Amino acid sequence: MKTFIASVLLTCSLALSSNGFAQSGTAASNATSDGTETRFWVVSAGNGTIDVNVIKEQKAVSLNVIDQTGRTLASKSIKKSDNATRTRFDLSQLPDGSYKVVLIDGDHKEVKSIELNTQTEEAHRVVSLG
Repeated sequence: MKTFIASVLLTCSLALSSNGFAQSGTAASNATSDGTETRFWVVSAGNGTIDVNVIKEQKAVSLNVIDQTGRTLASKSIKKSDNATRTRFDLSQLPDGSYKVVLIDGDHKEVKSIELNTQTEEAHRVVSLG
């Protein structure tokens, strides 16, 4: 419950700050060619799950989780009308290793790396964000 509340507060504060950031005229590293901005970040939600948060303008985007060989393991399409979303991916059944979360926004593509590593102490899974 605390993790959920913290995630919601973080998402809200980042949404508000990104709105002000976008209005200030400062260019973001992930601005698309048509002048609109799409931002996304990955948060470890515990027990081998991740939350992928996306803030975007009026366009459809897709999220993909891929393995080291480039195979798509999970995907999610986000509708044009959904300006801010959080998508949870359950990675708990995947083997330890490196994975990527890929956001595709028209011709723009952004990649976030994650590492799954099972801890032997309590046999819980840790997600490292990179």
